[in-house]
Amino acid sequence: MSKFQIILLAIFGVAIVGAVLVFSLARGGSSASVSLVVWGPFSSSDFSNFAQASGLSSNKTFTIKYIEEPAADFDADYTEALAEGKGPDLVILSQDQFWQERNKLIVIPYSSVSQNDFVSTFIPEGNLFAVSTGVYALPLVVDPMVLYSNSDLLNAAAIAEPPQYWDEIYNYTDKLTQKDAAGNITQSTIALGGTTNIPHAKDILSLLMLQAGTAIADIQNGALTSELQNSYGLTEDPATSALDFYTQFSNSQKPFYSWNPALPSAQTDFISGNSAFYLGYASEMPILKAKNPNLTVGVSAVPQSRVSNKVVTFGTLYGIALAKSAVNPTAALTAAITVVSSASDASLAQTLGLAPARRDLLSQAAPDGVSQVFYNAALQAKGWIDPNPSKTASLFGDMIDSVTSGRARTDEAIGTANDELNALSN
Repeated sequence: MSKFQIILLAIFGVAIVGAVLVFSLARGGSSASVSLVVWGPFSSSDFSNFAQASGLSSNKTFTIKYIEEPAADFDADYTEALAEGKGPDLVILSQDQFWQERNKLIVIPYSSVSQNDFVSTFIPEGNLFAVSTGVYALPLVVDPMVLYSNSDLLNAAAIAEPPQYWDEIYNYTDKLTQKDAAGNITQSTIALGGTTNIPHAKDILSLLMLQAGTAIADIQNGALTSELQNSYGLTEDPATSALDFYTQFSNSQKPFYSWNPALPSAQTDFISGNSAFYLGYASEMPILKAKNPNLTVGVSAVPQSRVSNKVVTFGTLYGIALAKSAVNPTAALTAAITVVSSASDASLAQTLGLAPARRDLLSQAAPDGVSQVFYNAALQAKGWIDPNPSKTASLFGDMIDSVTSGRARTDEAIGTANDELNALSN
């Protein structure tokens, strides 16, 4: 790290602590030897290993009690804890959670950390935590979407490398998708087009939409607004183009038909050796290897749009935020700044097998070739501000199913989803 970066981060930390000092004084807290409760989605064992490896467990200023809180239970448990006058001091949440929880968080104002400092320290996706008055969370690690390949299937089909662009998939299906005499798919090229047996359907469609050029949802005048029907001056809105592309792979009348609801879960089909490609997260690599040690897995960047001049993947970004239930916000922020420091963040990323969210760490060489793919993807990762993750998952599922079932044209499905997303955002 350069001398300039060290000075910058020192100012960054001191300024934030000063900004929340008023909260500490109002509540009578002290920043020395404070016990803090942190809620997060990572396993307790992983966080414990991280705390030991990073030296966090021996910090003299504060001690941390970590409570594992699955994302699916977070909102209900957090609301209940606040109603009982309890709750954590810090929370670790993803970019698609914070908007729903924003009223329970303390915003770190720009008077404490400038937008320039924030942008220069963290990856671009970190800007999702930013609003007009400040930031809701400090980015920690990112779990980017990547393309997993079955190298044995590619070699057998004389395919030298995975696709770099989405339109290459069309040619790949001729060599990789196999059917029996009854027309049933026995080997798939890639899981696209469905919902029930593609667990990441919402995220994959989000990826395609972001690559096509839509923000999906955006903050305008302080309010979250759907962008699904925004054409951005094009002849067709990007969201419609993305949905068209996604759903065609489950159409049995298309020559590149590659997936249907009768097949196993996308991950299971890939692990079984029956799918050539699998769109999954960096965090899934250990699972793929553990469930089938004989599977020869390749990892590469997700395919891109040939007409776009940007390289984009989808990423689940985790950040650490101050909870309004914090008894001592100054101590809580001191802990948060410690956790996102360069040495600590590197340790957390290594423990979780994810990519750090700091630019200085991503500019260094990764520990191995697979991690380098994850590092590169972290810098290319994007996401969108989600008003309610569980409800938008149903919204995206309905949008896809209405097209694949023939209940609606693609533009009609986008229009319905646009209205429903706006309703959730209000």
